[in-house]
Amino acid sequence: MKKRTAFWLLSAGLVLALLGALLALPGFVGSQAHRPAMEAFASSLTGRKVQIGGKLSLALLPRPEITATDITISGPDKEIITAHALVMDISPLALLRGQLAVQTLDLEQPSVDFPWPLPAGPKSIAPPPWLAALHAHLSNGTVRFGGIGFTEVSADLFTGPDGAVSVSGNGALLGQGVTLSLALGATALDQSAPLSIQAGTLGSSLNFSGTLDADSSLTGNLTAKLPQDITGNATLSVDANGVNATQLTIQQGNTSLSGNASVGFAAPGMNATLSGQNLNLDALARQTQPLTLFWPALPPLSLTLQASNVTLAGQNFPALQTSLTTGPGGLALNSLTLSLPGGGTLNASGSASQAGVLSGQASLTVPDSTALAAAYHLPPPVGWPSAKLSAQLGGTLAAPVLRNLSGTLGQDRVTGNLILTPGRAAGSLGFDHLDLAPLIAWAGQRQPGGFVFDGEISAARADAGPIKLQNLAVDAELDGTLNIRRASANLYGGLAAGSFTLDSSGQVTSAHGFLQLPSATPLAALLPAGWMPPAALTAGRFSVLLAAQGPANALSASAVASLAVQARAQATGKLADVGTLTVTTSPVIDLIHQSASGAVSVQFPEAIRLAHILGFDQGVAFPGAGSVSLRAGFTASANQYGLNDFILSFGALAANGRLMVQNGTVSGQIDADTLALPPLPTTLPLPASLPVQGKIGLNATSVLYAGTPVLGQSSATLTLAQTSAKLDLATAALGNGNLSGSLTATLSATAAPQFNLSLLAQNIDAQSLALPVSFPFSLPIGTINATASLTASGYSPKNWLATLGGTASLTATHGRLGGISLGNFMAALGTPNATAKLRAALASGSTPFSTLNLAGTLAQGNCTLTRGTLTGQNGMIAAATDSGIDFFDRALALRLTLQPAVKPPVSASVLVLGPWSAPKRTAQLKSALGWKPAAP
Repeated sequence: MKKRTAFWLLSAGLVLALLGALLALPGFVGSQAHRPAMEAFASSLTGRKVQIGGKLSLALLPRPEITATDITISGPDKEIITAHALVMDISPLALLRGQLAVQTLDLEQPSVDFPWPLPAGPKSIAPPPWLAALHAHLSNGTVRFGGIGFTEVSADLFTGPDGAVSVSGNGALLGQGVTLSLALGATALDQSAPLSIQAGTLGSSLNFSGTLDADSSLTGNLTAKLPQDITGNATLSVDANGVNATQLTIQQGNTSLSGNASVGFAAPGMNATLSGQNLNLDALARQTQPLTLFWPALPPLSLTLQASNVTLAGQNFPALQTSLTTGPGGLALNSLTLSLPGGGTLNASGSASQAGVLSGQASLTVPDSTALAAAYHLPPPVGWPSAKLSAQLGGTLAAPVLRNLSGTLGQDRVTGNLILTPGRAAGSLGFDHLDLAPLIAWAGQRQPGGFVFDGEISAARADAGPIKLQNLAVDAELDGTLNIRRASANLYGGLAAGSFTLDSSGQVTSAHGFLQLPSATPLAALLPAGWMPPAALTAGRFSVLLAAQGPANALSASAVASLAVQARAQATGKLADVGTLTVTTSPVIDLIHQSASGAVSVQFPEAIRLAHILGFDQGVAFPGAGSVSLRAGFTASANQYGLNDFILSFGALAANGRLMVQNGTVSGQIDADTLALPPLPTTLPLPASLPVQGKIGLNATSVLYAGTPVLGQSSATLTLAQTSAKLDLATAALGNGNLSGSLTATLSATAAPQFNLSLLAQNIDAQSLALPVSFPFSLPIGTINATASLTASGYSPKNWLATLGGTASLTATHGRLGGISLGNFMAALGTPNATAKLRAALASGSTPFSTLNLAGTLAQGNCTLTRGTLTGQNGMIAAATDSGIDFFDRALALRLTLQPAVKPPVSASVLVLGPWSAPKRTAQLKSALGWKPAAP
C-alpha cells in the first residue's frame, strides 16, 4: 500500500475502522471487548498502526455520528497524529458507492507531525481518491513541519477532486500570531503539484507561488509586504537541506537591499550576503525591535553586508562593510568598517550578548578633521587637524563604553575612557598637551542639539593663550558652550581653580574662581611690549577672587585682586612687603556682545612709595604725602572703553572726571583740586604714533610741579591726533597774573619728536614767583609781561635744551634786578679806594628799575640778545646785542654797559663770562675811577 502521511490516516483509516463499528451496531462499537478487533481492522485498511485509547461510540440519530477519544496513528515514516477527541458524521449512501464521505470532521487538540522532506511529495498531503469531499476543523492543535512548529492552531481544511486540498486558519509561531492560507492543486503526471501559500504575522504578509515536486523539493517566487512600506521578493528553493533565496531584493523608498540568503535544516541557521544603498540602520533597529522579544528562539544568522550612504546613530556615512553572526548567545561582529567623510574610517570587531553587553576592539582614523566636521555642519577643531584613536569596547548597545582609549588628536596624545549614548559622550580624557583657546572657541561655535561631551579632562601641560598651565583638571560639559563645573591647574608655581555653571535657559547660576601665585612676575611678562611694570611691583604674592551670576547678556560679577608690593630694605638689601595693592570691581558683563560696565576701585597705602616704585623718586616732592585711592565707574566693549566717572587721590593729587575712548576717539574732562605733576624724567620715550585721537578738558585749582606750587586756577585742553599731541593752555593763574599758550608735540617713526611752545605771560608779580633759579641775575620784584615762541626736539630735557630755538621777549616794570647794583656803583664814584667798591657793585646788590626790556633769538640752545635795557632813577644798564646765554651748558657771555645818573656823565662796562653758578666779571673802570662830581 502506498505511503500516506498520518494526517490522512486520521480522515481515512480511522473512519474505515469506525465504519466497522457502525455496521456492528452501537452496542458493538461501545464494547471494550471488541476494541482490539476494531483497531486491527483500521490498521489493516490504512497500513498504519491505529490506537484508540479512549471511548468509542456511535449515534445513529438524528444522523450517523462517530465519536472517539485519545487517538494515535503512526506510520513507517515516523509521521504521527494524535487527537484528544474526534467527532464526525458519515454518509451511508456514499458507503454503498464504495466511498467514505465524511461531511464534517472536528478535531480537538490534535497534534500533527509532518517530516521534512515529505516522503511522497504532494501525495503525502493529498487525500486518497476514494475519500469524498471533506470539511475538517482543527481546534487548538499543534502542527509541525520538520523543525518548524505551529501552536494554538485553529484551521479549516477542505478536500477536492484529483487530490486538491486547501487549508486556512491561524496559530502561533515563535510566540507570535500567524495567519495562513495554503492551496495544493491537482497532482500532475510527473507527480508534482502547484502550491500557493499566503501568511501574515507582525503586520507583515508573505505570498508564495510555486511547485511541490515528487522529491519534496519546493520552488517558486516569494513576495513580501512588511510594515513601514517595506516590500521584498526572492526566488525560493526548498529541499531536504534547507531554504535558498536567490535574487533577493528588499525595497523601502530609496532604500534597497539585494543579494542571496539561505536557511539550513540540519543545523538551523541563516546565511546572507547582501549589498545595500541608502540604509537607515537606526530605523531598521526600531522596526526590528519586536524580534528582541523572542531572540533566543530565532535561528542563528550569518550576515555579510556592503552598503553605501548609511545612516547610523543619527549621522550619515559614505559606506559600511560588515560581517556578523547571531545566535542564542548574542551577536558576534567579525568585522566592521565604516567610511567617514574626508577619507576617515571606523573599524570594529567584537560581540554583543542577548542582553546587549559589548566586548571587542574599535579604532578610528581621521586624516582630515576639517572635512569630517564640515560634513556634519560643525566648525572644524582648529587645534586637531587629524585623529588616530583605538579603544577596547565594553558596556551595552545602548551605552557603549570605550575603555583604554589611546591615540593622537593632531599632535596631542590622549588616553581615557568614554561612555557613548546617542549624541553624547561621558567619561574622562587625559592629554599630554592641550591648547584651550581653540577648544573653547570651537565649543562656543557648536550648534544646539550637536554632540555633547560630559566628563573630566586633564592635561599635563595646557596653553590658555600665552599662559602656560600644568596639571590641568577640568570637570566640564561641552554642549554648545563650555560648562565648567570645576577646573584647577598649577600656574607659575601657584594654583588656579574655578567653576562655571549654566542652567537650562543659559543663565549663569554660579561662577567662582581664584588664582594664587607666589609672584606676579610671570604674568607681567604676558603684557604688551612697553607695558612692563617695575619688578618691585610684580615680585610679590598675587591673588584673585571672582564670582558671577545671571544671564549671559547681564552677568553680575565681582572680583578682588591683591598684589603684595615689595621694596628692598636698606639694612638687609632683601625684598620685603611694604603694602598691598588692592583692585576691586563689580561689573555687569554681556557675554553675548562682549561688553562690561560697573564699578572699580584701587587702593594702596603709600602714594610716595608707589611713585618711587614707578620711577618718580622725588621723596616727598612728588606726589606728596597720602595714599592712593581710585573709585570709578567703567565701561568696556569692542568699540568703547574708559572711566565714565572717577575720583582719584594720589598723594597730593586730587582729581575727578571722566575719560572715554569710543572707536579710537578719546574724550573726557579732568577736574583737579590739586594737580600734582612729577618732575620731568631724564628720558621721555615717546611712541611714533598715538593709539587714540580726541580731546580732553583739564581744569585745576592749583598745580604742583615736583611738590612746589607753580600755577593757580588753570584751564586747558589736550588734543590728541595720530602723530601729534597739543596742550592748549587757555588760562593759568601765575604770580597774580595770567599765563596762556600752547605746547605741541609732533611724532614720527623716522625722526625724534618735535616740540613747539608758545607762551604769553601777563602782569606776573615776580615777587610771588620765587623761582628757584641759579642764574647770576634775578628778578625778585616787578610786574612781568613776556612772550615766547620756541621749538625743540628729542627724547629728554637735555636734548630739548640742545635743540632749543625761536624767539622770546620780556618786559618788566617797577621792579628790581638782582646781581648788580647801579646805586652802589654811583655811591662809590669819586671816593677813596673806589676800585674795590666799584667792583663789588658790579657783582652784587640790586638795581631798581622803572622798565626792563629783554629780547632774543634762540638757536641750538643758545640765546642771542637782540635787546637788553634797564632804566630807572639810578640810570641805565644796557646789554650789547652780541651778548649770549647758553641754556644747554648753563653758561653766559654778557657785555653790560652802565650809565649811572650822575653829572658829569660817566660810563663803565663789565664782561660777565662763564657758568651761571660762578661767572667771571671783568670790568672796564678807567673812566669811572677818574670821575669827579661836577662843581656846584
